[in-house]
Amino acid sequence: MFKRKVLDHGYVILRNVAGPTRRTSCVFDADDVDPANSARMSFGETDSGRTREQDLKLANYLMKHKHTTPIEMIEIWCEMKLPIFVARQFVRHRTVTINEISGRYVTLPEEWYIPEVVGGKAKSAKQGQEDTLDIDLQEFFKESLNRECKRSYGFYVESIEKGVAPEHARMFLHLNHYTRWLWKQNLHNLMHFMALRADSHAQIEAQKYAITIYEMLREHLPHSMELFDKHRRLE
Repeated sequence: MFKRKVLDHGYVILRNVAGPTRRTSCVFDADDVDPANSARMSFGETDSGRTREQDLKLANYLMKHKHTTPIEMIEIWCEMKLPIFVARQFVRHRTVTINEISGRYVTLPEEWYIPEVVGGKAKSAKQGQEDTLDIDLQEFFKESLNRECKRSYGFYVESIEKGVAPEHARMFLHLNHYTRWLWKQNLHNLMHFMALRADSHAQIEAQKYAITIYEMLREHLPHSMELFDKHRRLE
């Protein structure tokens, strides 16, 4: 597993990157040539012995001309720990399979997100925040938020100890409390996720998770991420 810290208590773990061909000598099975090799099934020429250069050239053609199913042949599994409000943005990507930790069954830890920089209200409703707040106001917000989170978490734990069902006690928790989940998505749809969430118009916290996933994939699928930059990244 490969793990990177995100925000104050969050992280992304790249658990697996799989493709249609087993590669037992590699860290992960998937390789940049998998989309091209998968596409050749159309002509009955999978595993036909093309050079790596030929495979990568075909992969570029597939990405450029929006041939999606060969790209979908690579699957990625990530474990994420992220604030609930970020997670609720991400579930809008309906092409993903998610298993999330359940506050019905476990007591969630005493961890919540406090932003390092507090954004100011933007003039346009289409833009989430601007860097307009003075330091004193930011500190007031962070201290107040942290105080209320501690207070609410205390009520949460006390309620459980007194016999309240965890599924009701968790209502004390705030949207900035951390959750964890296992996220599985094919490479084509993950590129769509990264294009939207790593874009400068996305919420800053969401950007940090998307950029982290992108950077981790660059280590294992460098050519595919180059093609993402070339053909899929939003301008």
